[in-house]
Amino acid sequence: MDRGTLIGLLMGLALLGVAIGFGPNPMIFFYWPSLIVVFGGVMASTMIRFPWSNVRLAFVVASRAFFTHPASHQALVVQLVGLSQRAKREGLKGMEKHMPSDPFLAQGLQMVIDRLEREHIRDVLTQEIHATQDRHGLGQEIFRFIAGSAPSFGMVGTLIGMVQLFASIGKETDKLASAMALSLLSTLWGAIIAYLFALPISGKLEFRSKEEAQMRALQLEGILGIEAGMNPSQLEEALNASLAPHQKIRRSNPGAFRG
Repeated sequence: MDRGTLIGLLMGLALLGVAIGFGPNPMIFFYWPSLIVVFGGVMASTMIRFPWSNVRLAFVVASRAFFTHPASHQALVVQLVGLSQRAKREGLKGMEKHMPSDPFLAQGLQMVIDRLEREHIRDVLTQEIHATQDRHGLGQEIFRFIAGSAPSFGMVGTLIGMVQLFASIGKETDKLASAMALSLLSTLWGAIIAYLFALPISGKLEFRSKEEAQMRALQLEGILGIEAGMNPSQLEEALNASLAPHQKIRRSNPGAFRG
């Protein structure tokens, strides 16, 4: 679980709860007409803009921002160099008994074991990376759309409330209060959806997408290094070249990496 994302969301909700709780009646913030206008409007416009299957998938992908934490670059280098050692020690066929759980890495190693051409391996895996980035980009676009539409529907609720407000002047005071609540609370909930939920989730998905692309590129380089028969030390240096200085791995002894 990504604790930073979860802590940030809970902190934001807690701050809102504290601010609302200091008032005389916290339940007045949960005014159903404003919630219907904002939440209903956002969902309706999102489903009009995007296919429902893509919207549903975007929320599934968003959950990964909370519950997934990718392996570090150092751990990946250790794994790839360990696979290289195994390939040297047992041959390519020996790796079939110890295939990694990562589907992308397993796919690439299987192509190496099947002795497919190097350029074919590179092309297939590069296409896989691009396809994954396209899917991630769609999820980011959906949440950016939600972030843009939520304040707009907050304004719609405000305009509806203002019309009702002017129409109620000089009449029943309860209708006047209801119109004011709809006007103000619609703006509030539109801003909360956009700035506490949709925009941060979109940014986190973009960050995760870039992080995964870097990991996949590192895996691709390791797969091609194993295919080329590079010894573990050479592969380690090649992989280290792609990492920032604080991420580089150095072996303290020849047996540091094990398959």
